[in-house]
Amino acid sequence: MPESSADRLNALQQLIEQGKAVPMSASCMINRADALALVAAVRSALTDELDAARLAAEASPPVLERAKAEAEEVVRAAQQEAERLVEASEVLQAAQQRADALRAETDAEAEALRKEADVYVDGRIAAMEAGLQKTLSQIQTMRARLASRSGLDADA
Repeated sequence: MPESSADRLNALQQLIEQGKAVPMSASCMINRADALALVAAVRSALTDELDAARLAAEASPPVLERAKAEAEEVVRAAQQEAERLVEASEVLQAAQQRADALRAETDAEAEALRKEADVYVDGRIAAMEAGLQKTLSQIQTMRARLASRSGLDADA
């Protein structure tokens, strides 16, 4: 595989970094022939790479057209999915509202049944209380008669 222009530029940088420092200056000494050969190689590689890029760019309109069409299709699909999710969200909200209404209705019915049951139980307890009052009254009457007939109060 031929070296890329980046590889050749790295080699040129390495040649300069390894150059011998000139005392008392920021300059360095490098082999002119090696440096010029690397510059020529970079120029050649860049020319080849630019030509290949130009050919690819000229050949790419159908590829770009296809990519744009695919991108538009992806956007269209995303919009449809977003609409579906919104509709699902609306259905969910409607279902939750219906469930809340049913829950409120059921709670009201349960409260009405509780009150009705309490009224029924209270009526039954009142009837039992009346029966017990009557029985207690009868017992007291019977004890009083027994006491008056037998004189039980006098012995106590």
